[in-house]
Amino acid sequence: MFSAATSSDPGVARELSNARTRLAVQEREIQELNHRVANSLQLAADMLVFEQLRSRDPQATAALEASRARLVAVGELHRYLHEHAGKASVELAPFLTGLCQAIAASTGLACSAQADLTAVSGDMAQQLGIAINEFAINAAKHAYDGKPGGQLTVTARREGYDLVLSVADAGKGLANGLQRAGVGGGLGMSIVAAIVRDLKGALTVQSDAGVCFTIRAPVATAAPRVDRSFQAWAGD
Repeated sequence: MFSAATSSDPGVARELSNARTRLAVQEREIQELNHRVANSLQLAADMLVFEQLRSRDPQATAALEASRARLVAVGELHRYLHEHAGKASVELAPFLTGLCQAIAASTGLACSAQADLTAVSGDMAQQLGIAINEFAINAAKHAYDGKPGGQLTVTARREGYDLVLSVADAGKGLANGLQRAGVGGGLGMSIVAAIVRDLKGALTVQSDAGVCFTIRAPVATAAPRVDRSFQAWAGD
């Protein structure tokens, strides 16, 4: 019935055609942005290699190599998150395991994951991955003062209609207040706060032996995937 209406109404058909065109343009722009980010990271890594070859100071050479490896790892993390965005369903256990491997390479933390048999949408998985990475950067910088090998544990479980995800370190805690860990005004925590709002969730922080950030957010039980091509609408 809807398809008949659109075919008999040139105005509606034109609007749908324009919407499809705009969506295709936006998707191409997103793909181009991701390619540019990846290329920029690779270019920066190549420049570090060039500087490493020029250096005659062993300590400087080692520092440049460590920076290059970290930059390459960040690029891998970016690609990993982008690959999962848009999927209808992502199993959290293997997703978090792979994410922890990428985070360990990019931050130097000993990151591990534990998750039950819970699946979320690709977009939600990507958002959670970005938040976890921000927690990891925060832990590496503040909990462990930039020293490699610090423990970071990511856990996820389903409680009713909610997903409960925790990221805990075993660092020095928040004895001097939340601001010391970057909670509140820092860019990283602002990104996390925006993600939590978008997920319609809540963020809590506990500090005892280390710091534990917990995100609780609703998970759709059987949310249908949105057909972004508008073909489903036109066929009704």
